[in-house]
Amino acid sequence: MFKHRQLPIVALIALAFPLLLTACGSGDDNPPPLPVDPAAPFKLKPDFLSAEPLRTDYDGSSNGLLTGKAASLTELLSYKLPASPSPADLRTLAIQTSYTGLLDVTAAGGFGSYYGRISAAGNKGSEYVAVSDDGSGKQNVTMVVTVPSNFDPAKACVVAVPSSGSRPVYGELGTIGEWALNKGCAVALTDKGGGVGIHDLDRDNSFAFDGAVATAGTRKDLTFNANLLGDDLTKFRAANPNRMALKHAHGKQNPEKDWGKYTLQSIKVALYVLNKQFPAASLSPLNTLVIASSISNGGAAVLRAAEQDSEGLIRGVVAGEPQLNLPENAGLTVKRGGVSVPTSAKPLFDYITMAGLYQACATQSAALAPSSAFVIAPFAANRCASLAAQGLVSGSSLAEQSADALAKLHAYGWEAESDLLHDSHYGFEFTELVAHTYANAFARASVTESVCGYSVAGIDAAYQTPVAPAAEAFKTGWATGGGLGFLGGAFNIIADGSVGGPALFLLAASPSSGKPDFYLDGATCLRRLATGAAVGSSPYSAAEQALAARVKTGLSEVRVSGDLRGKPVVIVHGRSDALIPVNHNSRPYAALNKRADANSGLRYYEVTDANHFDALVGMYPKTLVPLHVYTLRALDLMWAKLTTGAALPDSQLVRAKARASASVPLSDAHVPAIAATPAAADSIVITAGAIDVAN
Repeated sequence: MFKHRQLPIVALIALAFPLLLTACGSGDDNPPPLPVDPAAPFKLKPDFLSAEPLRTDYDGSSNGLLTGKAASLTELLSYKLPASPSPADLRTLAIQTSYTGLLDVTAAGGFGSYYGRISAAGNKGSEYVAVSDDGSGKQNVTMVVTVPSNFDPAKACVVAVPSSGSRPVYGELGTIGEWALNKGCAVALTDKGGGVGIHDLDRDNSFAFDGAVATAGTRKDLTFNANLLGDDLTKFRAANPNRMALKHAHGKQNPEKDWGKYTLQSIKVALYVLNKQFPAASLSPLNTLVIASSISNGGAAVLRAAEQDSEGLIRGVVAGEPQLNLPENAGLTVKRGGVSVPTSAKPLFDYITMAGLYQACATQSAALAPSSAFVIAPFAANRCASLAAQGLVSGSSLAEQSADALAKLHAYGWEAESDLLHDSHYGFEFTELVAHTYANAFARASVTESVCGYSVAGIDAAYQTPVAPAAEAFKTGWATGGGLGFLGGAFNIIADGSVGGPALFLLAASPSSGKPDFYLDGATCLRRLATGAAVGSSPYSAAEQALAARVKTGLSEVRVSGDLRGKPVVIVHGRSDALIPVNHNSRPYAALNKRADANSGLRYYEVTDANHFDALVGMYPKTLVPLHVYTLRALDLMWAKLTTGAALPDSQLVRAKARASASVPLSDAHVPAIAATPAAADSIVITAGAIDVAN
């Protein structure tokens, strides 16, 4: 199956063991070779699990695999926690968040027609919860396997679905998990080492694996416990009251380096529990169809898993809008319509800190009007002026400065189709949250280091004073959090060095300007950590240089190779993606893969008028199409490829069309099919180290 590749371990055992037995002797005195069970390794509890997986059965009515305690998916969307929530209540809210946080859940947007449907058989079944750890309690990666009642061990299938972003373990159950359950496949979920690990330092509260609030102390059985990391938290708490530590940012593990490993582990857990539930089936990768699929960071995780899959666990991969860190100085060429893109294949921390500098100012450009609805316009004007004072934009007027900021984003790889999204991405704190998280994660920084003058805390009504998060907000945090902060005002990015004292960074005044400019001093610091060079007029201190070296080391651990071991792979990405721009991710990765494997089975489908956040399309000046529709269609194509041998359509640009408004029902006119044979004008040409995407 894998030409010029190492055979899977289980296949080698199955081939070699009978030969070894017959080699021991010959003649009638020798017994026939014993049969080898390729499933044998998958019938033993994986040694990375801290305990036996915990099983819960769901009847599909009073409690469902996908609907939780709601009676239907429609009712799930409006589910409210009772005053004293049980683990089942919190699980239900977590699945609700999977839908509402990632999808347009309106009927006009496609919910209930293109997605948002579950069969009775798919909603009934068993669920297993397990934890992967090395015994220290510092990793504690949550893994969940759902086995629907329509699972057929004679046609066994597993879909591995690591969470997107830094979301908790149920992060993608309502998206790709829904597709898998309807197919009768088991779903292997993992939070991949991120998840909602929040430690309220003053109250010493964190979360148990079922979402219950727990006193941390020295417990090793929590989603995250900063007390286990060897830091002087007592001194930090005294000087910085009401602060919190987040697992992805402050766990000192750089979990991204292990996203692929944890995805592969989740598949092994799935095979283990399936063999427990169906012992006569003897399930292994040889008789179980395994697809790995997710989006965003989860999309990166499934691609990294495929690159690392030396055991042949995965048959095929579908990745939506993957966040990928390409090799340094990879020498890849990215073109659009035959014209080279000036800047491409930069890692996330590089381009997100570039956005952190210029996005707010760019929103004031005339070219982006009327998009500025979420960024505070006077503060954005201050940002432009502050950038100009440090020589980071040119022009003497706001119009000139903002136009130059937008031009810099274009030159750095953002497509013009994403222009109208800069406002929401900066105003909703996405840019700063990501930059802050990865600066800390790559540096393996302690919460006590307050990298670049940032911390995480609740905020008072005036958004000026850090406060402890409300108990009610914290109680639901495991179910509703995204792992990065910004949860209903409970967890926010604080600029500790703001003029006048700590403040929400969106209202913070930089010491260098004395004006509220979204804390430019923090943004330039983060940019220095990304570039390893001076930025603006602020000095590049020895301490920052040392921190930048740590960031570079962490980043070196997460770069992809592009070698997918000959597996069939489909990547879909929206051209309007402003968070994970196509020029730094899917486009160059396809070129890298082709260089790594001349016979690559990768297909790349780029979709016009689609972006990174389907849940927000109703808030944009232009009502973009849901990329999720194309992720599901790609899964259908991969399923046909792996079950019937059907060919995957060639790489292509899919010309989807935005709706006139959020009230206009989504139709096939907006989301045309992926063409079996793309027209020449829609072709995407991928060669070794180069890609040319149709205009």
